[in-house]
Amino acid sequence: MDFNQWNPFWATCFAVMGFLIIVGNSVTIATLLKRKFRKGPHFLLVSLAVADLLVGCTIPLYIARAAMAPYNLKKLSYAWYQAALTFTSVSSMFHLLVISLERLHAILRPFRHRHLSLKVYWVTIVVPWIFSLCFTISIFMLRTLTFLKRSNVAFFIMALLTSPLLLTCCSYFAIWKKRRASRDKVRSFRQSQEARFSKTIFLVIAASFISCLPFQLCYIVRNLWPTTLIPLSVIFVTDLLQFSNSFVNFAVYFLRFPSYRKALFSSVFCKAPKHETATTSLPSYEKPRSSRALES
Repeated sequence: MDFNQWNPFWATCFAVMGFLIIVGNSVTIATLLKRKFRKGPHFLLVSLAVADLLVGCTIPLYIARAAMAPYNLKKLSYAWYQAALTFTSVSSMFHLLVISLERLHAILRPFRHRHLSLKVYWVTIVVPWIFSLCFTISIFMLRTLTFLKRSNVAFFIMALLTSPLLLTCCSYFAIWKKRRASRDKVRSFRQSQEARFSKTIFLVIAASFISCLPFQLCYIVRNLWPTTLIPLSVIFVTDLLQFSNSFVNFAVYFLRFPSYRKALFSSVFCKAPKHETATTSLPSYEKPRSSRALES
């Protein structure tokens, strides 16, 4: 079997990945929309899951385009495919940036963060989708400008894609410095819970960036040095890793959040598992009770 051309092996790999992404993120959305999770930070995770779900829905378009390529039909619906893939991938990236900024606010300003209204979170949810739409439109406008070189367009696109990544890294660097500075201080239960939650979200973001990195490097090489021959098998692997980025959140939530795992098992099997490991739980974000209520 020649792996440098589209064949049933690659079709099966991408089909399985699409199935896992759609099922995993659908389960995540259904679980996080339960009454016990209907809090502001959880709505951000739901919006991220919706973005990743849309990424999984574009995989059938990818399979169809790759299957039609040998018959010179790959230009069929190519613009729609590129628009859908760009919009969904970029929206996932901007969601990770917004979530990292929300975690930074929770660590630096815990009291103010605790009293944020749901309106603030709804605005925060809308912002990544608006940015993604503007980004997609600007990319297609740039590609229609014939007087611009392909390398210049690629450089501008990479600059736009790198900006949210750098901001996300800066946010978590600030979180790391804050946690290191307060390492010797006594933390409340809520602060410890927030720190563990931020660490888990960091794992999601780090795994997402690692899975996206090979695709970004391949994109740079293909656009800055068009004469460089890259085997199709390498392109398929990098594309597969890029899509797997949308399945990472479900895997990390399942492994790190016992409350998420319990809600998932209760939905699927109508009961929670008896044994759970002592890993990170989702913050409850309940309002503090009065001292009289605590005494009682």
